Amino acid sequence: MNGGSTTMADLAISLAGKLIEVVGSEAIREICSIWGYKSQLDDLKNTITTIRQVLLDAESKDGKLCHEAQDYIRKLKNVVYDADDLFDEFLTLAELKQLNKGGKLSEKVRDFFSTKKNSVSVAYSMSREVKKLKKKLDSIASNHNTFGFSIDSQPIRERREETCSYVYKEEIVGRERDVNNVVHMLLDSGTHESVSFLSIVGVGGLGKTTLAQLVFNDDRVKNEFPLRLWTCVSDENTKDFDVKKILTDILESVSNDKYHGLQMDLVQRKLGSLLGGKKYLIVLDDLWNEDRDRWLTLRKFLMVGGIGSRVLVTTRSKRTAIVVDDDYKYELEGLSLENSWRLFEMTAFGEKAKGTHDANYSELVKLGKQIVVKCFNVPLAIRVVVL
Repeated sequence: MNGGSTTMADLAISLAGKLIEVVGSEAIREICSIWGYKSQLDDLKNTITTIRQVLLDAESKDGKLCHEAQDYIRKLKNVVYDADDLFDEFLTLAELKQLNKGGKLSEKVRDFFSTKKNSVSVAYSMSREVKKLKKKLDSIASNHNTFGFSIDSQPIRERREETCSYVYKEEIVGRERDVNNVVHMLLDSGTHESVSFLSIVGVGGLGKTTLAQLVFNDDRVKNEFPLRLWTCVSDENTKDFDVKKILTDILESVSNDKYHGLQMDLVQRKLGSLLGGKKYLIVLDDLWNEDRDRWLTLRKFLMVGGIGSRVLVTTRSKRTAIVVDDDYKYELEGLSLENSWRLFEMTAFGEKAKGTHDANYSELVKLGKQIVVKCFNVPLAIRVVVL
């Protein structure tokens, strides 16, 4: 797979993740319940989940796929786009029905929904499309074993570059409220433990790491925590949760010394001497561990901090967030439609967008806003489409 196909795989992965949410959304389930094919949604959700896992596994093997496997991945991406188009129609119908309930529709549209013939026709058409899509999804997804792609009941770990605490704020749009919310949670003096744990949780591409970076560099946080440390936990596509490696990474971010290769007892002593009694903020970025016992092993080593210390975790897994602290988590959502458009406009047009009112630009804006809707307010999806 070349760079371009990898980029499109990123988009397909993000779309698949959002489709899983859309299929389970109240609006979609309500409209499907009304028209008698709600039971098909769970099957669809499972199949889309399988496809997303295959795409993730393919991404981890970037550059090592034979031509047949690459062609198979292209077909998977195309079927994700087909599903996206279909559920766009579903969402439009759901929105129209909601407007109909609120009395905001024109008489012509209201008459359409109140006419039994039209309602049955729409129901039949959509049911047929869902069955057709399900058959297509199943047919393609069932061949994943042919090309050696892995499917696991646990989330497949995506390979990603190591992150750091630096963030270029000028490129970030629409996260001011989220930053304030997380900062307030970190500065909350109502917690009774000397060290408390907070998770930022959400699907891939929403900007959890970016939010953590913005919080890490916020002046209020800098003033509150004399010692701030950033550790990228992402475990290079393995399922291992290496407590000693995480601890030695933390130690090496405090000092210039090397600690890898030390016995665990020495690691613990160094941790106590460097962090003991100090008020710190530690960010553990991209955590995937869902094993409570392993987490508690790491947690006990981090309890050496002074009163008011915080550990901020970013994760895609809701189960991980529950293991870290079920009562102390921040669920990140997509951007507002307005901010999604701002991000698209800034990424696509930059400074050229300001003060431009010609016909060509107006046409680009119209097209761009249609694209933004298809990105489900996910920043990564918007950037991938533009770039």
